[in-house]
Amino acid sequence: MSRGYKAPLLGRAFCKLVKKHRIGLYAGSFDPPSVGHLDIIKRACTLCDKLYVGIGINPDKIPVFTAEHRLNLLSKITNTIDHDIEPVFVEGLVSEYAKAHNVNFLIRGIRSHADLDSEILMALMNRKFSGIETVMLMAKEGKVHISSTMIRTIAKNQRKLCNFIPPEIEEEVYEHLFKKFSNGSR
Repeated sequence: MSRGYKAPLLGRAFCKLVKKHRIGLYAGSFDPPSVGHLDIIKRACTLCDKLYVGIGINPDKIPVFTAEHRLNLLSKITNTIDHDIEPVFVEGLVSEYAKAHNVNFLIRGIRSHADLDSEILMALMNRKFSGIETVMLMAKEGKVHISSTMIRTIAKNQRKLCNFIPPEIEEEVYEHLFKKFSNGSR
């Protein structure tokens, strides 16, 4: 299989000079994975040698996609990236998973000042529990408006999801959401 995206050489070379093997963890709900998530994943690859993409399992939330389905979707959109990326399940605290898997830093995507406020508090808590720092990557200008809530709203109104969902999974995500919402579900 051909590998499409390749992390820029400067980022990879820099990380090898700083430390032999850097491991990052980008955790989220990915319900569903969006082009914004994929952009953060690609840019995170320039900062580490291995990237875990962690699907947070929160028993207090009812996701639209099962954890297994989200893992499958993430695998489909990351398998063309020329980098060591492993989609995984993260149950419990992200900081505990990170420590158990020798993660050097956490990665978070920031869309606005509202995200920043909550992410700073989360980063401080994660650092307090694990000593692991958080790297925050700003969303690219053309992706700031993309959120899982927006994607679900678009699908509820029977609109296609191009430019919101990676093309490899767009039809699958649309069909799942359309089926779910046409049955009167959330």
